[in-house]
Amino acid sequence: MTEQLNLRINKEVVRDLEKLANQTNIERAALAKKILIEGIQREKLNVAIQKYIQKEISIERASEIAGLSLYELIEVFSKLGIPSNLSIEDIQKILK
Repeated sequence: MTEQLNLRINKEVVRDLEKLANQTNIERAALAKKILIEGIQREKLNVAIQKYIQKEISIERASEIAGLSLYELIEVFSKLGIPSNLSIEDIQKILK
């Protein structure tokens, strides 16, 4: 299911979007949609990481917020050098 979303964007952003659309041969609306989807995914991951680092949420909840599997999130944490707060019980849950 899709829904229409109307946004007001300053002229500089529109010009940048036009340039990028021309450079990539992607229709402006499709490119804007792609950028928005990628930005939302990135922001979900950022929120999950911050809340996990601040010990506000478990790693399971962080994976839900980020929209990633536990394995994927642990891999991201590893690449970013984020220490894991996993207990033995957590690891056993992941392995099941």
